[in-house]
Amino acid sequence: MTKSLRIHRLAEDELADVASWYEARQTGLGIAFVDLVDKAIAAIQSGVLHTSPVPGVQAKGARRILLRRYPYSIVLFERKDEIVIVAFAHHSRRPGYWRLREPE
Repeated sequence: MTKSLRIHRLAEDELADVASWYEARQTGLGIAFVDLVDKAIAAIQSGVLHTSPVPGVQAKGARRILLRRYPYSIVLFERKDEIVIVAFAHHSRRPGYWRLREPE
């Protein structure tokens, strides 16, 4: 069963900003980033790709998937029938900035 997906409005902005930044550095790199994110999200939704708890935020139920080739994680909350992405977070910039975001 494929779960429905929601992306926090601030996470949508992050994804666009990151893709633009990579694309400005090298043509095709931003598109490759978005493609990798899309594939990871599809695999998470279908249950093929498993997430891991975010250290220090397990009590809230935050989970993440580390992206290959890029220093970013997809941070999400899994619900019974839904996945809510709250951030596309860089591994070392502003750690934990997204922790105040609740699934909308």
